[in-house]
Amino acid sequence: MDKIVYRRSLAFWKAMGSLMFVLICLFLLLLIFIDEDISALQIFFFITSAIVGLPFFGSYLVVCLSRMLRKDTYLFIFDEHSISDGIRTVPWAAITKVEFEGASIRKWLRPRFPAFIFHLNDRSTWEVSTDYVLNDMELNQAGKQLRTLINQHGKPKKKRS
Repeated sequence: MDKIVYRRSLAFWKAMGSLMFVLICLFLLLLIFIDEDISALQIFFFITSAIVGLPFFGSYLVVCLSRMLRKDTYLFIFDEHSISDGIRTVPWAAITKVEFEGASIRKWLRPRFPAFIFHLNDRSTWEVSTDYVLNDMELNQAGKQLRTLINQHGKPKKKRS
């Protein structure tokens, strides 16, 4: 079985960056109670920064830590018959195409992580989040590799008569 893997060190350093921003947000909240010469505008700025920063960077910290602590470091594992993300396994013949969707922000400022979206024959989709654990070059390589695999294994060969 072949794999599309990520580097655990990349997940570690991204988790450390997120932890730094979470700590800064907590420090801003603490500063409101410690500093006696703080203005109302600064209080508003600090609270707003913490309200936006804690869910945004905190959720990414949790995702990166979970990726870093996993035993296996693969996004996908596949063979000539199927592909799996460790949760769901889909045969190649059931996949019509794959797309990459970049990051965005959802309701209540919750981040939506980049993901590969597999379009299946039954018109449903299967979404596999990359959680930012691949860099741009690795994302492009993985996308090309997945498209090639779908073309090789997914589409039934037409018989010539």
